Amino acid sequence: MYRPTHFRVWLAGIVAILGIQAVSAQVPQDLADKKDFKAYRSSSTDPNLHNGDARHMNAGETLTVADIKGSGQLTHLWFTIAAKDKDHLRSMVLRITWDDAKRPAVECPMGDFFAQGPGKYVEYHSAPVSVGGSMALNCYWPMPFKKHAVVTVTNEGAGEVYALYYNLDYRLDKHQKDVRYFHTQYRNFFPAPKGTPLTICESKGSGHFVGTIVTVLANTDGWWGEGNDNWYVDGATKPTISGTGTEDYFCGAWDFGHTFQTPFFGVTYYDNNDFGGEKRGIQNTVYRWHIQDPVPFTKSLLFTLEHGRGGWDEDRTPYRNHYTTVGLYYVDTPEGEGPALLPYAQRVPHLLGEK
Repeated sequence: MYRPTHFRVWLAGIVAILGIQAVSAQVPQDLADKKDFKAYRSSSTDPNLHNGDARHMNAGETLTVADIKGSGQLTHLWFTIAAKDKDHLRSMVLRITWDDAKRPAVECPMGDFFAQGPGKYVEYHSAPVSVGGSMALNCYWPMPFKKHAVVTVTNEGAGEVYALYYNLDYRLDKHQKDVRYFHTQYRNFFPAPKGTPLTICESKGSGHFVGTIVTVLANTDGWWGEGNDNWYVDGATKPTISGTGTEDYFCGAWDFGHTFQTPFFGVTYYDNNDFGGEKRGIQNTVYRWHIQDPVPFTKSLLFTLEHGRGGWDEDRTPYRNHYTTVGLYYVDTPEGEGPALLPYAQRVPHLLGEK
């Protein structure tokens, strides 16, 4: 009689837990079906078809890396960068504007968009975002638009960018009608506000939330991950969804312990061990993608995260921690939301209490 191996039993359990769609997500079920779109790419390729495929950028310069007219969808973004500024992941800004909106829907430093929060390259692999060896930034979030998409990169650093390479893959078709536009909301809390939780996302319209990236710089000893995630959907005055703690929301436990990666959650940066544990000066970057569990809303969404000593108390002594957050979501308006992006110098955290 045939008996399954332990591996097959384990694999069957994973399939049962994640569901067959999750297991097969990276090879879509409709891959063999006829495709009605046309595929294109906007890239930094040498117009003379030689090997001079990079773009140079001076300090303060903005480069349009894609200007697409028609109905379609961005399907893949790839960048790699060589720059004089060692902090270029924080000083370079990605912006995406949909359908001639007055304000970009995506406005985020490059590093934070790809979960490289402390401005240091860390290789990891998740379902929609991956950083490959070496220093290769990849994004597969689907980004539809009705008539026009413009993608720019701005060098807000003091030094030149020697080489910006890019490949932006997209498709054009005639089926983009009831569009939900991809958005980011980038925020700095230097330090976290006393008495109130962090706002990760505040949106009006009809849409669904799909991802969170948080980077922490600890100004005080003690674990930062006890705060609950609270979701107020469609004007609710009490949380529609409430969690048990920040590390729990990011699908980890017991202070994470180390970096790790999965298709839907992970820790890309963790230097706690270098500081002797939950100490002042540690930096952590964590991500969670709501791909299997998006949070829909029809009128509005407010998503907050507690940050206090015990999570709920919204304070910490002697100094409250620094947070940089990115909320990712789809909504039915192309206009950007959330606070304006701060100048580069104000986006870099520094330990409080140091002269």
